[in-house]
Amino acid sequence: MKTGLLFSFWMLWATVAVAQVLPTYHLNIGDPAPAIKVKHWIKGTPVTAFEKEKIYVIDFWATWCVPCKVTMPHTSKLAEKYKDKATFLAIDVYEKEDVPIADIKKLVDTMGDKMNFHVGIEEGKFMSKNWLDTSGTYGIPTIFIVNDGRLDWIGHPKYLDSVLTKILNKTWSPELARIKLTDQRYLRQLNSVSIAEFLRRTDRVEVDIPGNTYKQVRTTPDSILMILDEMVKHIPTLKYYGNFASFRFSALLETDQQRAIDFAREVLAYEREDPSYLTFAALIEEEFDKLDIQQEIYRFGAACYQAWIDENPYPEYGNVPVKYKKMALMYRRAGDIEKAEEADRKAAGELL
Repeated sequence: MKTGLLFSFWMLWATVAVAQVLPTYHLNIGDPAPAIKVKHWIKGTPVTAFEKEKIYVIDFWATWCVPCKVTMPHTSKLAEKYKDKATFLAIDVYEKEDVPIADIKKLVDTMGDKMNFHVGIEEGKFMSKNWLDTSGTYGIPTIFIVNDGRLDWIGHPKYLDSVLTKILNKTWSPELARIKLTDQRYLRQLNSVSIAEFLRRTDRVEVDIPGNTYKQVRTTPDSILMILDEMVKHIPTLKYYGNFASFRFSALLETDQQRAIDFAREVLAYEREDPSYLTFAALIEEEFDKLDIQQEIYRFGAACYQAWIDENPYPEYGNVPVKYKKMALMYRRAGDIEKAEEADRKAAGELL
């Protein structure tokens, strides 16, 4: 009875909280594309409107955004590859107010062929608000693809080649992409508002009155797993998302390490985009000196680093040598000395 009441309380709390916190997104895949408002074009031919039956790739960036500049050369290669099939634009947004146009132009000129497409600076905050903010995509770099005046895709530049190929081959489904994006938005926000309730139920403070001391006591891993099961009962896919996945994996590392690996693989298979390779590797590293970790767990951690490296289209970004060093440590703890030494050589650039 007590468990049932707790769960009923959780469902009521979650329903109210999500209704209060979950924002309304006014822009989604399949919607008409907002207008282009650029105050200054610093490279290429000005684009003032989207023509019918044409495809536009819009890369939102800023001079302070290191990942933006790292991804630009790859996007530039795609612009050359698809120059007869799509128009590529880079629009400067979220820029610091004190950055003069001359400095932005100087950076673009320095990039040269690594930023070889139309480049403009947004007018006011129009494109920031009407593209990124209203779609719930606050971070950059972010790509929007406009096809025949409508949005076909919103995502990270590293997936651009794959998505654009499908659009050009007419195998892309904007309808399915819209459903997926809507689902991601909901899960992301539900994950965000749920974490406070999860922590409330798993942390408690004990007070030693005579000594006037306080200590925080963490719920046992088995209890954490039970609470997580309750919280995702009506939305099962939530267990694969964000904090829910991290807390479950950590609890399983303490209770059943084979189940931990099996669950992590479920999560990676579910995510498809932006797999949590580095998250799982980091969670394993946190337990290096706390748990008796099986060799298979270390091998899984090393495999996570390798998968991240293999799927990263920007080898100059993300400090790949450090990832190889951490991979070597995982292999060493697993007893795979030969693989550890190979990873060390890659970290030093000897085998790259």
